Amino acid sequence: MGLKDILTVVTSEAAGEGAIRVAEQLAMQADAKLSVQVVGWRPPVPISSEIWVDDPVYADMLARAQAQLDSDSARVALRLNRDRDGCAVESLLVEFGSGRAAVGIRAMHADLAVVAKPAGPDAAGDRIIFEGALFGSGRPVVVAPPDWKPRAIGQSVLVCWKPTREAARALGDAELVLQPSARIAVVTVDAQPSEKGYGPAPGADIANHLARRGHQTTLENLVSAGRTEAETILDHAVDMDADLIIMGGYGHSRLSETIFGGVTRDILFLAAIPVLMSH
Repeated sequence: MGLKDILTVVTSEAAGEGAIRVAEQLAMQADAKLSVQVVGWRPPVPISSEIWVDDPVYADMLARAQAQLDSDSARVALRLNRDRDGCAVESLLVEFGSGRAAVGIRAMHADLAVVAKPAGPDAAGDRIIFEGALFGSGRPVVVAPPDWKPRAIGQSVLVCWKPTREAARALGDAELVLQPSARIAVVTVDAQPSEKGYGPAPGADIANHLARRGHQTTLENLVSAGRTEAETILDHAVDMDADLIIMGGYGHSRLSETIFGGVTRDILFLAAIPVLMSH
């Protein structure tokens, strides 16, 4: 069936411009419906308020948050209508603690979600949106860098391959956005033959699988040579002029990746091109 509907989740026109551009590009390529959800953050209930619903200070904070969300949604609608007719713009005022579930539920109802790249480890709102879409929807997520310049997506593709469920899921989900004439590089880093997992020839089986599906596929077994795994992958993405990276999202626990770092987190923060992830 291909890509039929796309959801992008943003907090404002400025913060979400990269995600909007990526979503518009994908929608144009597939002639898919584009919807945008603008998220605003409900202020936390003051701890000192015993009957918070009647607290005039909190009521004022809530009214200001709603007004800001209304303003941000109007700007996003104006931005979208300049370039593309028929885009649905929704707004959601939600507490931080409920944000992941709310975004995840909405993202269930689209073929994929496009979100902005979190600006850094402390970008709480961006991370809530990203994690809600990735872990709560069962759908693929495309993470968009803020300064992405429009170009075709899914034509020159780098696949970060590891023999994991998440990587296999991402590769299957990516069929929604791969172009018929896509050139795909299956990339491993410092991979060694093994009885289980990679097998006797790391990456060969999945490269053959993609070739049988009609894709022009090459296999690149890269050596890190002192670089991190993410740096090795991103350097190769630049060398091949990739327009999309495909990878599994968080094969290890989120807690261990937060504490110790990981390929998912590093690529998420450093990639200059869209990254399609599935979990």
